[in-house]
Amino acid sequence: MKILFENYKNLLEARLNHKTLLSIGEDSIRYDFFIALLKTYNLEPYQIEVETALNSKCFVPYLNEKSKRNEKPLIDLILNTPTLKICAEFGLFRQNTNEEGTINKTARTIKMVNDMIRASLHSKFENSRGFFICVADYKMIGHKMQNDFIDKFPSDYLITKDFITHQLKQKTNKIDSRFLAVFSPLNKNIKSNIVYNEKLKAINIKKETRLIIWEVIIDK
Repeated sequence: MKILFENYKNLLEARLNHKTLLSIGEDSIRYDFFIALLKTYNLEPYQIEVETALNSKCFVPYLNEKSKRNEKPLIDLILNTPTLKICAEFGLFRQNTNEEGTINKTARTIKMVNDMIRASLHSKFENSRGFFICVADYKMIGHKMQNDFIDKFPSDYLITKDFITHQLKQKTNKIDSRFLAVFSPLNKNIKSNIVYNEKLKAINIKKETRLIIWEVIIDK
């Protein structure tokens, strides 16, 4: 898949030759991956699904009156062909409008963990490959949560039951209980290994910005 990732990187850099990272949203980095898939594998647009329902085995719906009827959590992207089956979640971790200000790096890390759990579960039940695809700038790179479970960003990660138990005790855990209800009974870990990590270079990139792609797999 290296050619796919290189094509994707080229599309991102072309976009960032015309736009600043601050001026684009997460949808833009999804669209560029969509186009990279089309070009790399000579696909038709209908073969790629975006913002589509996860496999229903991945979650247990909220059981309360405020939950939405026929609740169907979504995943960012799915490709399901005879020769290639993948699912992906995306993240855009960058500075805000105040360049001198801080960003909530812990919240972004937990967002990443949640997405890795979702993608790994979907890939398990669909027998596909799961990915977390992220564009991150200097504000996020090097961040380390205040625990011994998660290494600095970006790294290979092992998402364990001990880490989830620890995080659920924090004031801002935000771990999605719908997916934990399926993942926790498995008594497995999630291996999140970096398969691509390259610096982006473009006219409008002034400080370190990277494209990082993890493949996420539930231990067998």
